[in-house]
This record gives sequence, structure tokens and C-alpha cells, in this order.
Amino acid sequence: MDSIAIPAPRTYKFSDQLKLILPHIAFWIFRSLLFYRSLMLDGLVEFFWYHLVWLLPVEILAVYFTAYLLVPKLLLEKKYWWFVISVILSGAFFVIAVRLIRYEIIYPEVFQRGLRRPLWYFPSMFNHTIDLYSFVFLFSGVRVFQSWIKDQKRRQELEKQNLNSELALLRSQINPHFLFNTLNNIDSLVFIDQTKASDAILKLSGIMRYMLYEANTEIVPLEREIEYIMSMVALLKLRLKDPDFIQFEIKGNPGGKEIPPMLLVPFIENAYKHGKKTGKSPGIKFLLDMSDNHITFESSNRYDTQNSLNKDKVGGIGLSNVQRRLKLLYDKHHEFEIEKNKGKFKVRLRIPARPTFS
Repeated sequence: MDSIAIPAPRTYKFSDQLKLILPHIAFWIFRSLLFYRSLMLDGLVEFFWYHLVWLLPVEILAVYFTAYLLVPKLLLEKKYWWFVISVILSGAFFVIAVRLIRYEIIYPEVFQRGLRRPLWYFPSMFNHTIDLYSFVFLFSGVRVFQSWIKDQKRRQELEKQNLNSELALLRSQINPHFLFNTLNNIDSLVFIDQTKASDAILKLSGIMRYMLYEANTEIVPLEREIEYIMSMVALLKLRLKDPDFIQFEIKGNPGGKEIPPMLLVPFIENAYKHGKKTGKSPGIKFLLDMSDNHITFESSNRYDTQNSLNKDKVGGIGLSNVQRRLKLLYDKHHEFEIEKNKGKFKVRLRIPARPTFS
């Protein structure tokens, strides 16, 4: 019988726990030092130890009750009225508790004279409320800010996942299109030239290897993408009587440059599938120009003007996909132009030599 692996429970290192606790300890040390300084100015240092024993626990309870219960359960859940009511009620409870401790426990011990104002003396209650809830709201504000940061990270992660999913879908729409065209090419070559057909199969094997094992990443080295494209163009040339009918010109050095995988494939597919295969050479032209900062790709082909009203006969679905992909990847950091004039279809793309996305 096969055993079932049970994942080990998650354990927390002492250092991780310490990182969580230290900011809280530092906060309350800071709060106590502020109180100690105010007592020194008033000449009431002996009151400090009573503060640590009796008043500090009440302050801690008020802070964590608000920050870790009311804020996440009410404020962050957008139950604003319930949050306000709960803060008022809990605030009254904690302020009264502070005043009872002061007047019934601390003052009789520290001030033997017993001079004290009434428990419900409003100015003192107001001062104690400000003193206590200034720290409550400070700590709660930090909690709200942390929650906002966490929510922003979660949103960014979701957007990135959605982006990756959409890009994967767009790539999957490109791959079958190219494979169907290539298989049709090889099918035709089998009856014409078996040697060329065998060479085409080898090239297709290399292309499949690239598509399956190297193109499933956000970016690839430009050199590998060029090798893939050249193999693709070579397969297209095998179907043509005049191999010079397709011209591919490369300028510049691809070293150190990167590009999203299979980004240029739709241009080549579109030019071959929808371009006229008759007329003087070259009828289909590609230009890849690489400068230090940009990559420029141009594609041009002749098309039948009688079918110009049919969008698929000229542009094809591949270009609409690549436009969407460019928008997702580069946003405004790219140039994409389509020109259709007097039987000639031309596409120009300009992108950064190094991706601007993560």
C-alpha cells in the first residue's frame, strides 16, 4: 500500500517570534519613558511604579482590544457605525477603569493627604481620555496602515497572476496557429522533396523544443528568439519556388538583449499566410534592427486589394493578439504601427532592448 505523505506542521523559529514581539516591547518602553519624563517634571517619580503595575496593563488592554479586535472586525470590514459605537463604549469603560485605579488605589497610597477631585470630574476625565486614546489611535493607525500595505501587495499579486494567465492564454493562441501552418508545409513537401521534408521535420523538432522548454518564461535571450525565428522562416521558404521571395535582414548585435518569447511570431505568420505569393522577389520582407536601447522589427508584404475589406485576409487574428500582449507587457513603453496602402501591408514594432516589466 502506498503511503500518504502528511505535510509537517509549520514551525516558527525563535528569531521569527522575536521579530514580532520586539516592536511591541519597544512601543511600550517608549510609552513608559514618556510617562516617566512627565512625572519627573512634576516631581512625582514615586507614581511611576504604580503606573507600571496598575495603569499600564489597562492601557495595553485598551490598545490591543481596539487594534486587534475592533479594527479588523469592524473598521476593516466597513462596519463604521458599529466601530464608532464600540470605540465609545469601550473607551468609557477603560477611562473609568483608569480613574478608579488612580483614585481608589494609587492616590491613597502616594498622596497621604487624600487630596483628589471627584471621580466624575469632567476636565480630568477628558484629559485621561486624550492621554489614553492618543496611544490607542496611534497603534490602531499603524495596524490600519499595515493592513493597507498587505492588501496592496495582495492586489498586486492577483494582478500579476491575472497578467501571467492572460499572457499564457495569448501564447497558447499563437502556438497552434504556427503548428498547423508548419504541418501543412511538411505535408506538401513529402510528395515534392523527401530530403527537404526530413530537414523540415528536424527544424520543427527544434522549434517544438524551444516552445515547450524555453518559451514558458516571461523573457528569453534575444539570440534564442532569433534562432527560433530563422528556423521558422527557413520552413516557410521550403514551400516557395523562389527562396529569395522571403527576405530577412538583421542589423545590430543581439547580445545582452531580452524579449518576451514568441512576440514576433504573429508578424511572420501574418505576412506569409495573408501575403501574396506571386510577383517579383522579395515579396515578403522582415527587418530586425537592434540598437543599444531599442529593438525595432518591421514586416511588409503585398496583399490582394480585392479582398481588402476582409480584415482576416490582411491583418489576421494574430495581430490583434500581439497588440493585446504588447499592452499587457509594455503598456505605453512601445510603438506599434500598421500601414495598409496600395496593396502593401506593413507593420512596425519598437520595444525597449531590456524589458520594463518584472
